[in-house]
Amino acid sequence: MKKFLIIFLLLIIFSCTQEEKTDNPQATQLSISSSIDQEIPLNQDIISSLKKFLETKNDSFKENEYWLAEDFDTFWFPFQDIYEIEHKDSALYYYQPSLMEIGSTEQEKKKLLKLAFIGHNDTTNANTLKSIFNIVANKTDTGILFSHPLPYFTRNWEKIQRGSIEYVISPDRDFNEEEAEKQLEDISKICEFFDTDPMPITYYSCTGLEELFQIKGFDYNPIMYREGGGGLAATFNIVFSGNSSEYYTHEIMHLYSSALVLSGTPLIDEGMATYVGGSRVFSYSWHKANLRSHVQKHPEIDFLQHLEPFERFFAGETSIPYMIGALICERTYRLYGKVGLLELLGGADDVWDLLGNVGLTQENFDAELRKELALPPTLCM
Repeated sequence: MKKFLIIFLLLIIFSCTQEEKTDNPQATQLSISSSIDQEIPLNQDIISSLKKFLETKNDSFKENEYWLAEDFDTFWFPFQDIYEIEHKDSALYYYQPSLMEIGSTEQEKKKLLKLAFIGHNDTTNANTLKSIFNIVANKTDTGILFSHPLPYFTRNWEKIQRGSIEYVISPDRDFNEEEAEKQLEDISKICEFFDTDPMPITYYSCTGLEELFQIKGFDYNPIMYREGGGGLAATFNIVFSGNSSEYYTHEIMHLYSSALVLSGTPLIDEGMATYVGGSRVFSYSWHKANLRSHVQKHPEIDFLQHLEPFERFFAGETSIPYMIGALICERTYRLYGKVGLLELLGGADDVWDLLGNVGLTQENFDAELRKELALPPTLCM
């Protein structure tokens, strides 16, 4: 049903837009839906400011004169999800913005804008929808300023404080006290490992990926319809959980490791989060057993060829690149202890310089990780 809805939306967009063309093909060309009344002065102001924001948003992530200043204190990079969203490979403005709707909210001076980013292939004459994203337009004394939609979409969500975590709970689910208690226990272990105090965390607890992406601003993003849950850690100690759970140590581990050791190696960063917190709803021990079984059935897999942590290479529910990073962390802890693991987390400009410090080379990498995979789990916390 969702796919049919998206197709329907696309048909509306392509048949009911008025394009503002420029002479420069490498520039933003905003289209305005014919359903938007451009005779209304407020709509005129919004469209004018939106054009200027879209033309300047890729210049800097630290500030933008058309975006609400306090948003940068809350989110650090509040329009990160649409930063350079127009780009496709070498085509810098392949996906062009279309303003689909200027919607009302409970506040007269606050409007909700729906922006679609659509690419057109001149050779095939085909159109591709990349995403539909919401931003809030605020009428202020100095003009129209835009802001992130998260506070608006979660304005009626319940907030529950447990220890260092403020949970923001979807109205479509019930708060799980046992999971929250288990989460605090894991945070205590993480703090003991890093010799630090608990950090304040805001945890958005969603029913699934679809709702997670919705509160972040998306009406459409292809990732939001993937099965199996998931989540992410964001700047300023924010966790988004799409697992219908108050327990997500993997993402919380990301917050601590990025704040305390500043790892510059994504493979190790994802590996450590998986080693400590598992991935999605399964523990590290479960993933290790699952990967072991998978490799026995597929002995041709070469771990050396899968060092890109965000490669979509799975053994069922198990991300093989994440587990490669986790096996490196486990092996390091088993052979070199906590000191060695902390040094590994510190990162290096060259991944092989880093791995060489723990006895891993391109020649022995696959064999050593297979040895580690065959052993029972050795946990560092």
